Amino acid sequence: MKIKVSILCVALFTIFLGCSKPKPKIEKITYQSKIFLENRLIEYLNKSEGLQSPDSLKFANALDSFQRHVKGLSNNIDFLTAFPLQATNIRDTLMGEQLFKMATFETYTDLSRPKESLLNRMQLRINGIFQFIDEAQGLQLGGKYYLKSMIYKQGKRADVNYYKKTGGNIYVLGVYPMQVKELTPVPTTERMAKLN
Repeated sequence: MKIKVSILCVALFTIFLGCSKPKPKIEKITYQSKIFLENRLIEYLNKSEGLQSPDSLKFANALDSFQRHVKGLSNNIDFLTAFPLQATNIRDTLMGEQLFKMATFETYTDLSRPKESLLNRMQLRINGIFQFIDEAQGLQLGGKYYLKSMIYKQGKRADVNYYKKTGGNIYVLGVYPMQVKELTPVPTTERMAKLN
């Protein structure tokens, strides 16, 4: 009889502990983006509760899934469609007798974006190679552009990461070598784009 009462007490205690830990409430992102990469990131985050989990194993599994998802997106032809990037480095490179222009493009903060947008919390770097010099026409250091490009190869999965921050989570989407085919300046009211 004492054993049954003890088992019952342990069972009730276990149920009580299980009920006393409320699951963290995951707020869905309702912002509607027209930018392919931002839109796909929002869709993924709204389906994945593991990235918000305080449990380290669940978080590690969710991070692995997030890295694979982002790497898969990089193969999509629309990966950079309408995605604004800033030229942070420009250099000329000679390979054999062929002169190439290379540029590094990175995400940048723009306070005029809607506060619900994830763009100011996304980090992405493109190492762009211009096969023909005329494709780099208009390229300026600090200039902000939309790129049409082809991926050479996927970057490293370890370059994709997610950081929980109280002011807003940070989404590190990786580094990708790409052949840039066309530059389109991002419309701006500033006369000269500035490096952040």
